[in-house]
Amino acid sequence: TYRAAALKDAGAPYQEFKQAAAVAKLYSTESAVTATRIATQVFGGYGFMEEYPVARFYRDAKVLEVGEGTSEVQRMLIARGLGLPVE
Repeated sequence: TYRAAALKDAGAPYQEFKQAAAVAKLYSTESAVTATRIATQVFGGYGFMEEYPVARFYRDAKVLEVGEGTSEVQRMLIARGLGLPVE
């Protein structure tokens, strides 16, 4: 995230900034989903109850995967930025 912001502030080309932003978004989104999934498992049945914030955290993290572009779209943007063939 800091790298993407620094590139934007430095006036880097759009493609370079876009690539760094896609990497940051993919990594942070998947990290949030993984952390909240583990927390839900730690809490067991309570992790699914609405009275506990863990259930809300998990739902919020899953929405991040879809809200601003799915993880698959971010992977395609990263692959294109690296010059890899994208189907």
